[in-house]
Amino acid sequence: QYRLRPDGKKGEWRGEFWGKMMRGAVLVWQYSRDEELYDILTGSVEDILTVSGADGKVTTYDSENEFSAWDIWCRKYVMLGLEYYLEICRSEDLRVRIIEFLRLCADGIMEGVGYAPGKKHITECSKIWYGINSSSVLEPFVLLYELTENTKYLDFATYIVESGGARGINIFELALKNEILPYQYGPSKAYEMISCFEGLAEYYRVTKKEKYRRAVLNFARAVLDSEVTIIGSCGCTHELFDHSAARQTTDYDGVMQETCVTVTWMKFCSSVLRLAGEGIYADMMESSF
Repeated sequence: QYRLRPDGKKGEWRGEFWGKMMRGAVLVWQYSRDEELYDILTGSVEDILTVSGADGKVTTYDSENEFSAWDIWCRKYVMLGLEYYLEICRSEDLRVRIIEFLRLCADGIMEGVGYAPGKKHITECSKIWYGINSSSVLEPFVLLYELTENTKYLDFATYIVESGGARGINIFELALKNEILPYQYGPSKAYEMISCFEGLAEYYRVTKKEKYRRAVLNFARAVLDSEVTIIGSCGCTHELFDHSAARQTTDYDGVMQETCVTVTWMKFCSSVLRLAGEGIYADMMESSF
C-alpha cells in the first residue's frame, strides 16, 4: 500500500493495516516466543523500511491529497507498528535503522502540520469525525520522544494536546471537567476517541502533569459506566459512542460494536490499569476477550 499509494484518490484507510497487524503480532510473539513468527515480523519490518517515496514521505496518499482524510491515521500505524517491534528487536543495527525511519515518518508529518503559516492544523487534516483520527498520532510521537529524547517530538505532542484533539472541541478538557459523557462530546467515534486518550495517557507518563492523568481516568470511568456492553464493546449505533450501556437492548439493523473498538478498549484498559491500579480494568480486559 505504501509503494502504490492507492488511498489518496479515495480517501481510504488501507495504510492502517500493516501497523495494526505488526502491533498485534508483536504481542503474540511476546507470549509465544515463536521463532518463525519473529523471522516473519523482522522480514516485514525490513520491507517497510524501504517504502518511503521519491519525495521521502511514508504515506499511502499521493502528494495532492496528503494530510487529508485518513492519511495521518495511517502514518500513525506505521509508527506504532515499528515502535512495538522495537520492544522485541534483537539487532542493534536494525534498531538504529528503525529509529531513523521513525524520524523520517515524524518529520514528514511535522513538515506539513502545525501552527506555522503554510502548515495545516492537526484537526484540519481530516474532515472526518472532527479530526480526532489525525490527532491520535499523539501516541507514537510521545513514544518517539522517549526513544530519541529529541524535544521537538514532545513539542509536537504538546501541540496536539493543546489543540484539543477535535476541531473546535477540546475533548481532553471535557474529560477533565467530567460534566458530560463521551457520547455527548461531539466527535462520538469510539475507536478514534479512545485512541486519542491512549496518547494522552502516554503524554502524562512523560510530562507527569496530573490534570492529564485525571482526564484519562475520568474518560475511562465514563466509558466504563455509560458505553461498555455485556459483550465488552462499545457503540450500538454503527461504531459510535451512543450511551451503549442503555441502548444495547434496543433493535438496530446497522453495524454495531465494531471489533476495532473492542480491541482498542482492551488496550486502553491495560494502560489505565497501570495508571489507576483498579482491578475493574483488568476485569474489563477479560470480559472483552
